[in-house]
Amino acid sequence: MCKKDYTVEDFVLDPEFQKWVLYPDTPTKIYWEAYVAENPGKHKDMVQARKLVLNMSRKERKVDQEFVEATWNNIEQALNKIQVGERNKKVIPLDSSGTLRKFEKETGRDYNRSTQFYRLVGILVLTFSLSLIVNLFLPQPATRLAELPVVYEEHIAPPGVKSNLTLHDGSKVILNSGSSLRYIKNFEPHQRVLELQGEAYFEVAEDKSRPFKVKTGPVTTTALGTSFNIKAFENEPLDISLFTGLVAVDFDLMSSQNTRLDKGQGMQINLAREEVKKVTFDAQKVLAWTKKTIVFDHTSMNEIKRVLENWYGVKIRFANVPRNDLELSGKFQDQTLENVLEGLSYSARFNFRIDKDQVILNFN
Repeated sequence: MCKKDYTVEDFVLDPEFQKWVLYPDTPTKIYWEAYVAENPGKHKDMVQARKLVLNMSRKERKVDQEFVEATWNNIEQALNKIQVGERNKKVIPLDSSGTLRKFEKETGRDYNRSTQFYRLVGILVLTFSLSLIVNLFLPQPATRLAELPVVYEEHIAPPGVKSNLTLHDGSKVILNSGSSLRYIKNFEPHQRVLELQGEAYFEVAEDKSRPFKVKTGPVTTTALGTSFNIKAFENEPLDISLFTGLVAVDFDLMSSQNTRLDKGQGMQINLAREEVKKVTFDAQKVLAWTKKTIVFDHTSMNEIKRVLENWYGVKIRFANVPRNDLELSGKFQDQTLENVLEGLSYSARFNFRIDKDQVILNFN
C-alpha cells in the first residue's frame, strides 16, 4: 500500500512512524515533515495515530515540583543569553508533535519567525532538561514498545471463482477456485510470508532484502524474483512447478530437508507417504487453469470430482463406487459442466444428472 493511502491504523503499524514518534532523529524528522506537507489531508490521521502510539508505548512519569521550577529557571537564563546573530540558525525540532503543530499554524496564518524560534528553543531546552532530571534522579527500567496486534489479510476464491491479486510489494497472484491465501498485512520488514491452501500461480516482485516464502503445511517454497505454480489440495500430492528464476524448497518429513529448483524443474511431494521427487512438467498443462482450460491426464475420479466441484461451484456425488484403476484424460476449454461430463462419460461409462448445484454420477 502506498503511504499516500495510509489510514490511522496504517500509521500506527508503520515502524518508521513509530520511530519518529518515540525515538525521533533528523532523517525521520525531515521525511515526515515533507510527507505532511505533500499530503495535508493526512494531518488529522497522523495526529490521532501519534496519540495512539504514545498511549500504547509510554508510561507516565512524575517529576518533583522543585525540579520543574528549577528547569524553568534554567530555560529563562538560557533564553536571556541567546545572541541576536543566532536567530538565523536553522533549528530542526525532532519531536513529532512539533512538526504536526507547525503544520497546523503554517496552513492557517503566517507565523512570526522570531517568536517561533524562541518557542522551539524553549521546547528543546525543556525536553533536554526534563530528560536529564529523569535519568539522573528518577532511574526507571527502559520503556519497551507495546506489542502491536498482528493484522492479517486473507483472500478466498470460492468454488466457481478465480481471483487475480496484486500484493503490497507488487507481486502478482492468480488464485484458483477453492483456494485461499493468508499473510500479514503489508508483510514483515525482513520477509514476505504467505500461507496457501489450494492452488496459486505467483509472479514475485524482486526484493533481495525480503525473501518471498509460500507455506503449504510443512513445505516452504522460498523465492526472490521468480514465477512458479503451487498445487496443494487436501489429500493430493503437492506439486511445485518453477517457470523462471530459482527457488529453495524446505520440508519436514522424517527429517528436515532442503533442495533447490532451477528454471523448468518441478517437485512432487507426497506427504502421506513421505516421498519427495524432482519431476519435469508440461508448462501449458500446469497453467491451463489460468486460461479457462481443464486438462486431465490419467487423472483419478476423486481428483476429477474435486476439480469439477471447485471449477463450477457444485457438489458431486457418486451413486456407486467407480473402479479403483479408473483414470481419465481430456482437455476442455471454457466448456459448460454438462459438456465436460458428457465428454468424460463415454470413457468412464457413467450416467449423470444435474439438479442446480447437485450432480449425481452413476457408473455402469
